[in-house]
Amino acid sequence: MTQLIDTHLPEYLAKREQARKGERTIQIVCFLLAISCIGIATLFVAPIDRLRTEHQLTLDQESTRGLPPDIALLTKTGTFRALAIDLIFMRMERLKDDDKFYEINRLSTLLCRMAPRFPSVWKYASWNLAYNISVANYTPEGRWYWVNKGIRLLRNEGLKYNEESIGLYLELGYIFWHKVGDFLDDHHWHYKKELAIEIERILGAPVASIDPNDVVEAFRPIAEAPPSLDELLENDPDVAIFVSQLAETDLEPDIDLLEFVARYLRTTMQVRDVLAGIEPNIILTQHQARVQLLTDPELVEVRDRLIACLRSRHLRDDLNMDPAWMLQLMEDYGPIDWRNAYMHALYWATRGNMVTRGQLVLDENDSMNVCRYILFGLALTVKRGRMILEPDFDDPANSYLELLPDARFIPYMHQAYLDLGYEQFKDDPRFIHGTAGPNYRNGHHTFLGDAIRQLYVEGGDANLALAREYYAYLQKFNRNDNGSPRMDYFVPLKEFVLRDFKENLGSFKTTNMQIGAWLTRSLKWLSLDEEQQSVGAYNWAREFWIYYTKHLTTDVGGLGRQNLPPLKEMYANAVIEFMKAPTGGVHIMHKVRLWKRLGYRYPELQRLAYDRLAEYFLSISASNDPPLNADLAFPPPAGMDEYRKDKASPKKAIDNLGFGEKG
Repeated sequence: MTQLIDTHLPEYLAKREQARKGERTIQIVCFLLAISCIGIATLFVAPIDRLRTEHQLTLDQESTRGLPPDIALLTKTGTFRALAIDLIFMRMERLKDDDKFYEINRLSTLLCRMAPRFPSVWKYASWNLAYNISVANYTPEGRWYWVNKGIRLLRNEGLKYNEESIGLYLELGYIFWHKVGDFLDDHHWHYKKELAIEIERILGAPVASIDPNDVVEAFRPIAEAPPSLDELLENDPDVAIFVSQLAETDLEPDIDLLEFVARYLRTTMQVRDVLAGIEPNIILTQHQARVQLLTDPELVEVRDRLIACLRSRHLRDDLNMDPAWMLQLMEDYGPIDWRNAYMHALYWATRGNMVTRGQLVLDENDSMNVCRYILFGLALTVKRGRMILEPDFDDPANSYLELLPDARFIPYMHQAYLDLGYEQFKDDPRFIHGTAGPNYRNGHHTFLGDAIRQLYVEGGDANLALAREYYAYLQKFNRNDNGSPRMDYFVPLKEFVLRDFKENLGSFKTTNMQIGAWLTRSLKWLSLDEEQQSVGAYNWAREFWIYYTKHLTTDVGGLGRQNLPPLKEMYANAVIEFMKAPTGGVHIMHKVRLWKRLGYRYPELQRLAYDRLAEYFLSISASNDPPLNADLAFPPPAGMDEYRKDKASPKKAIDNLGFGEKG
């Protein structure tokens, strides 16, 4: 009998075999799934590569096109480039901790060359230059060297290789606004002077006009000029002849010509006009020949076409700025003075917003930041945008710079609030048409309150009309949280403006100081030939003089110790204080120009002050470098002999000096 053999496997072996079969099935399924995923992924390679190239996230033949040969070579080092970038970053962080900023500068330059299409390395490098390395220097010249180096790194190099990176535009705008324009750095005045001189060397002195349209139209030829000098010379034979005439005076059509124009073709009285010890020279010097050629009435139009072309070219080549976009901003936001750092922040923020529109934005706050630069730039221009510059092109640190309010930008600021508010918040249920939107509302209304006072103080029919318009706007829109009207806006406009000013009046001392400040402001504006602002400031001094005399005078013991002097006498004292102010506070040419304008506007003020200033005029004229001719700079007023004879005649307590209303 045959024995049956059980061929069944033990249970544990059967389970092991079953597990092996399951593993194979999973492996086969995973393998097939991986093959499928790889196949599907290949379909996305081309679109992803296009996106990487479009947003400059990779380096290829197209993205390296236009790079200098040395930079292009460094970008082709493959995997080693990424490793080198990591090592450089780590080394720079260690050096930062050790305050070894100069080596950081060398490594930053290398880093930018190895990754020219990556914006973050440019931001990092420029920040190190403008902030970290600059503050390691203790002289204003040393600090400006590094701040300007950081600016140029972004503006002249980084943006050329990363035109569609809004982050670089905003970073550059921030450096202009915060480092140069603001007042936080110990040497900010030096930065402002250097930037102003750099721009004035190219664009020349600003147009002497308070009409915004005149300023805009004066810039238009620059924006519309041919892009190159060769094209201009080829198409304009008159300019070609003019260039050959300039060559005879050893003046070439380049930055030297622009600087000569900026130095010597100025409309205001200059130091050279009142120099002492200058004998007439009958021989036509090279300098005189240049001035004569450049001021020839028959050649002015030809000269202006050449100058406009040169200015356009240098704006593009030296500052990487587009004159057409500069003109667009002037048409949108007012008579921009490009010597002002705030306007460069405005330019780069808005330029970046325009160039990168429709591109991938990694930070959704960038759009809001552009709006902030516009509002900050215009607001600060209203407060201190009027630049008074007496340039020293040889040593910018010796230039005289002063910043004054500029009411011309108030309407543009108001409109910017409305436009940007609508753009940002039109879909917000809290938005009210005709306002700046919920987030900008308080800032807008605060600005308008200050603007109303500024316009009313400066005076003039146009300013007063704007003040009434904005006051009516606040009455309509600036209400309490429950919707009820705010009663402080329903007092007469003059009372609204005077309220804050009169709160500072009270004692004889404070009132005397307030009136003196307004009279000094009047003289400052007159020295700039801004008669409307000068009259407005004088009228406010007069308003306070009358108010104190009628309502606040307290005659202690009948001795008149608390009585204000006659206003005319206070004004003459203000003239004396203005003239004797240190040169650092008031430039000597402002004193010369004020004295000249007093002579043909208010000669009585001159006569009141002259005898107390005669010796001082001789002293400051002789001590100036170079010395001035006192008889040319500060001539004696007409009628002084008669005035001295009649000096004891009675004086009126209030004298309008030929302008303003009598009290």
